[in-house]
Amino acid sequence: MTGSIYALLQYLLLFDDETVMHKTCYMVGNAVNEEISSKLPAIHFQGKQTGTLWTPSRWLYKLYLRLSRDIRFPFLKRTKIYGHDMGFLAPLIGKRDYFFLSDGPLCMSQNMQENSAEYQRQLKKHKTLTGLLEKILYGKVAICTWGNNDQCKGFYMTEENKSVSFKDKPVHTKSLKEMWDESSDAKKDFIRYVFNVTKEDLSLLRSKNLIFLTQPMIKDGILSEKEYLDVLNTIFSHYDTSQMLLKLHPRDSFDYKKHFSGIEIFDKPVNMQLLVLLGTNVDRAITICSSSVNSFPESVEVDWYGVRLHPKLEKYFGTPVPPYRTHNVC
Repeated sequence: MTGSIYALLQYLLLFDDETVMHKTCYMVGNAVNEEISSKLPAIHFQGKQTGTLWTPSRWLYKLYLRLSRDIRFPFLKRTKIYGHDMGFLAPLIGKRDYFFLSDGPLCMSQNMQENSAEYQRQLKKHKTLTGLLEKILYGKVAICTWGNNDQCKGFYMTEENKSVSFKDKPVHTKSLKEMWDESSDAKKDFIRYVFNVTKEDLSLLRSKNLIFLTQPMIKDGILSEKEYLDVLNTIFSHYDTSQMLLKLHPRDSFDYKKHFSGIEIFDKPVNMQLLVLLGTNVDRAITICSSSVNSFPESVEVDWYGVRLHPKLEKYFGTPVPPYRTHNVC
């Protein structure tokens, strides 16, 4: 169960060929679009976009999943669950045990430290009527996400993390590169097929030496379109954009072509981590605060602008964990 393609890639690399190709039921969110999910061997559920956090359609959708879960997916009672517990996944998990997969590099250090904005939101939610209602309707996991509950029996991370969720639970750490290097040719071909990475895609990636990693700032309600555009213009003013490639986040729906017609765009919903494993010619990776810059080798310069660019970024992200590799603070 996953709402992100990062965890999907991790799962495909984590387990043996027979398991991932023939013995897994995949239940994915709308961030894993149908172009990808249709190529998975067994899809029993494809999540959908249901509005923002407080829209009635979102609540009704989650309630529908909670009430229909045991009828539609009776096999969940007897299978191991790996993935996430956020959003629509909580009512599907219910009271069952599960193992938490990574949501991106340093995801737990970023989101689940005592001073992290996400963790503080959880603490506040416990004291609200809304939080109590969600717990009654969907289960404890709905308000104790990111593995911060006793149903989560362990974590699978792709690098060392620190988190209040870990406590005394087992934490298994193995990088994507290690798993990729250990994978069979058959699995590598399967992953290329699932994510639809073509020779033309790799040619585009290798044609530019600057890459900007976008984030779904508007989609997630963090910035308005004008605010985000102002932030981008500030960043792009420091570079030769003719040599820049925009790598879109899978959930990013901002119309970059409208505002930056002269910049090449890679808009396939593919993990930057996978593209790095397949090979790029990037000299410099640029971002506001995407942890995906950790995917690049040390030979690639990283420009990290951080949340100081706008007060709304500071309010939403708090103090984001900087890259754990060498980087330039811009």
